[in-house]
Parts: sequence; C-alpha cells; structure tokens
Amino acid sequence: MSDFVSDFSDGGKIKKLLEQSVEQSVEHAVNVVHMKIKHQSLNKAMNQVKNSSATMEEFEEVWKERSKAVEQKRINVKNLHEFKNFVKAVESAAGQAGAEVNDQANGTAYDEDLIMEDSGSEVFSFYDPWSKALIKNPIRNKMCGHIYDRDSVMPIIMDRIGIRCPVLGCANLCYIQPDHLVQDANVQQKIQQSMSNAIVDVTASEEDEE
Repeated sequence: MSDFVSDFSDGGKIKKLLEQSVEQSVEHAVNVVHMKIKHQSLNKAMNQVKNSSATMEEFEEVWKERSKAVEQKRINVKNLHEFKNFVKAVESAAGQAGAEVNDQANGTAYDEDLIMEDSGSEVFSFYDPWSKALIKNPIRNKMCGHIYDRDSVMPIIMDRIGIRCPVLGCANLCYIQPDHLVQDANVQQKIQQSMSNAIVDVTASEEDEE
C-alpha cells in the first residue's frame, strides 16, 4: 500500500484511477444485468411456448418467433433498481478508497475509533465498507478475511452477481458468495468492548468536568 501511495501521491491521478475503475465496473454491470434480464425473459418465453404447443413442430415454429422477439427487445438496464443499487455501492466504495488513499498520501493517521489491531497484526475497520455505519453484526469473508456487516452485504450479493470485496487493495478476485461469509464472534466481542470503553471514557470525562 505504501508503494501505491508513493507512486500516486498526486490527488488528481488517484481520482482519475478511481473514476476509471468506477466506469469499468459500471460497464461490466450493464452487461451482466442485461444478460441476466435476457436470460430470464428467454426462460419465461420458452415455458410459455412449451405449455401452448401441441407438437414439436409447433413448438419450434413458435419458439423461433418468440426468441427472436426477446433478442430484439431493448432493455434499458440503467433504469432498473438492481443496476442503480450496484452503481451506488461501487461509487460508495470508490469514495471510501479515495479518502483512505489520500489520508495515507498526506500522512494522516487513522482514527483510533475507526481502526483496531488484533493480536495477530490484523487491522480492520469498525465501519462497514458499504453503508459506512458501525458494524453491528460482523461477518468475515473466508476468501480474504475482510469484515462486513451482515445487514449490508447480504442484500447486495443476493440482489446482484459479480460483487467483489470492496476493501481497498484486496487481492481477492472471487465474487462474494453467501457461503464465503461466516459469523465472527471474536470481532463482535472486540467491537462491543471498544464501544463499552468509549462509554466509560465519556462518563469519566463528564465526572471530571463536574
């Protein structure tokens, strides 16, 4: 990461790289969603033709017309809720990545409330990479070890395909699958302990002021 930051300390270059990454992801999403919708339409049309055809000859004739109509039908992917949610998630991840890289390039230290280090030199954020909210139900991606909030990641991967780990610098190229995700009681305990410590610190500070 330090090599990356030193090579691209110019904020303009970082922004350009992130913009290009977002554009490529959006283009990929357009193709994936388009293929998914077309596949669903073809399956639906085939079932309808099968149910209405009395002979194989009739099926082949009607299917030829119906499949051609499906192939020619224009699909405005960018108006679909699924596509809009995907773009929102990609842009959110890119925004977080840009902020993190700029902080490191400028020598800005991580906020202790946001990052904690485990005894095994594992560093993770208390905040979910998609929602930016405090993680309440941590689950770990077995493929890369990164932590997400279950309430954020599950709706995203269930609604869309082709979603990778959004953590900056993650080398895992596998699309996230439900069976890749496992509950992490250890992380949950550490988050709860940190929050409890924060409450104690605030209470002690208020008592000192009195």
